[in-house]
Amino acid sequence: MKKIGLAIASGLLLFAAFPPFTLWPAAFFGAGLLFFLLADEKLSRRFLLALLAGGAFFAPLLHWSSIYVGALPWLILALGESLIFSLIALAPIKRSIYGAIVFASSFTLIELLRMKAPFGGFGWGRIGFTQVDSLQMFYPIIGVVGISFIALSLSALVIVRPKFAFLFVPIFAFSFFDINPNTSLGKSLKIVAVQGSVPQLGLEFNQRALAVLNNHIDATPKQSSADLIIWPENASDVDPITNLKARQGIANLIKEIKKPLLIGAVEQRGSGPLNSSLLYGADGELLSRYVKQDLAPFGEYIPLRSISEMISPLARQVRDFIPGDNWVKHRVNNIDFQSLICFEVLDDDHIQSGAVNAEFFVAQTNNATFGDSYQAAQQLQITRARAAELSRQFAVVSTTGLTAHIDQNGNVLTVAEQFRPVALEIEIEAFKDRATRVRGSFLWMGILSVLWLLCVFGQRRSR
Repeated sequence: MKKIGLAIASGLLLFAAFPPFTLWPAAFFGAGLLFFLLADEKLSRRFLLALLAGGAFFAPLLHWSSIYVGALPWLILALGESLIFSLIALAPIKRSIYGAIVFASSFTLIELLRMKAPFGGFGWGRIGFTQVDSLQMFYPIIGVVGISFIALSLSALVIVRPKFAFLFVPIFAFSFFDINPNTSLGKSLKIVAVQGSVPQLGLEFNQRALAVLNNHIDATPKQSSADLIIWPENASDVDPITNLKARQGIANLIKEIKKPLLIGAVEQRGSGPLNSSLLYGADGELLSRYVKQDLAPFGEYIPLRSISEMISPLARQVRDFIPGDNWVKHRVNNIDFQSLICFEVLDDDHIQSGAVNAEFFVAQTNNATFGDSYQAAQQLQITRARAAELSRQFAVVSTTGLTAHIDQNGNVLTVAEQFRPVALEIEIEAFKDRATRVRGSFLWMGILSVLWLLCVFGQRRSR
């Protein structure tokens, strides 16, 4: 019974590393405690303890998913993630150095599995997203996957040999130094990130046609020294190409501001809607269009539709979006940048392919559908990790917040207050990628799988 309580405590400690608490040391304590509980236990007991820890982790972490759709979809999501998490119990884990590496590699492989499957994956809640303030300098070299593995290995090794705690000292000391392998291009853009807000929070944030668009028109400064104005995902709540009022409103605004304008919009097609990032020039001409490729399951398309509609009638309201099929860079003042739309910050391979030739990123998102929950803060935490991993600056632009400027080391330089119209002025620097990284989730899967096998056999031989 005592171990059951400790398993729940380990999951809650893992959760505490994420917003709303954002206590990065909690990830080490939670992982270390979980290793202590699983070590030298039989399979059935390991599975129970891992499942309880996973439930205590994912249930509060993902509570924001219940805000407007009810408890059942949230509980199903949390249970599904917990069941995948509990696969860590499959391998016998000994309280040894070999066992510590088996634990860390299993945990990290399961994070990669959650990122990829099912339905394209949902990689929310990875330990590698939590350590920007502790292991910052290692992100450009080993990425989010490597950070997870290092943090988990250290957590378990200290349980095996408390003297290994000394390893924390140089690692965290190095994190106070700015060691960035990328090269500044000496170019920058002055940006105004417009957080126009919405008439109401929730799934019906765009119920009144043109209301969200008009909010963003009103919140856009008409006189500024900016090189580019950016609006968030879904800022144009009607198709700005086919809707006459929307098209005229945008055209009139561009004539007044005389600046390029990047718009997040939902375009309508016969086969389904597109989640688009549209760059208009200062003359009002549409210069480039990026269509979101990595769609959010159950948000932008419904897998297993008949079952989903039985679980939640709200699934009937979701018309499946059509994904884009290629990356499109936007260009302003000879600087190339890539827009990432909301969910696209989650998948390692996807974002790394989008980083090619991108000198900075714009993360366009709409957090209105999650109310005043801590979903936006968790998403900002993920984006910080991506900035540190890719050594690129991010302009994060949200309908309701958190709109922010993140530097190439993952530090938040400035952030706007949530839930009110704001025009955030940002000067964003362009960077050229010179980093040498262990790239690609499948390469990591191969490395970790070999390491896992070697250490599993090492455990057996050392009995």
